[in-house]
Amino acid sequence: MLIALEGSSPTIFGENNYKYYVWHAYRDTKQRPKLYVEGPAAISWGPSPVNIRKMANKATALIHANSGPIFLIGWSRGAAACIQVAHDIKNSGKQIDAMFLFDAVDQDGSTNSDLNFIPNCVKVCYHAIAIKKNWMDRQLFPTCGQNAGADVEYKKKTFDTSHGGIAGAGDEGDDGSRTWMWGKLRHHGVL
Repeated sequence: MLIALEGSSPTIFGENNYKYYVWHAYRDTKQRPKLYVEGPAAISWGPSPVNIRKMANKATALIHANSGPIFLIGWSRGAAACIQVAHDIKNSGKQIDAMFLFDAVDQDGSTNSDLNFIPNCVKVCYHAIAIKKNWMDRQLFPTCGQNAGADVEYKKKTFDTSHGGIAGAGDEGDDGSRTWMWGKLRHHGVL
């Protein structure tokens, strides 16, 4: 199965325009079942209809209702939701075969898990990290998910692009993040 957790919407109201890399992976995957969860609005604190916790709950429900290989892909708070899913299932006996993260950020405070740590129930984690962030972006979009359990094959790569650019949302390009991640998705049979 593939669970695709979208990143921050470009709007206050949370509309997604389905052009980012997480949507592309969901649209083109060979995996079944599959689930696409829209990202939160630009601001998701408080009683938002979408946040990291609510996104993770939808993903975890699909995992518990099905069997077979589990793949997660996410960008921004959607990538943080992928990490939250791993924390949610770590004691269930299930394992995530691979996680594909585009610049995970823990920004909305809807969970109390350590989203900087990827637990051992994840076999492999690929993390594309944006490094073209000014001071304000580093404060608004602090990268999480940079530590992993000893049994996790953790592979991160930095890209000289913005937080949005890394997942196809910026005009400045992705510095090769899509090419790198698509190679990993193909390697695992997701695409």
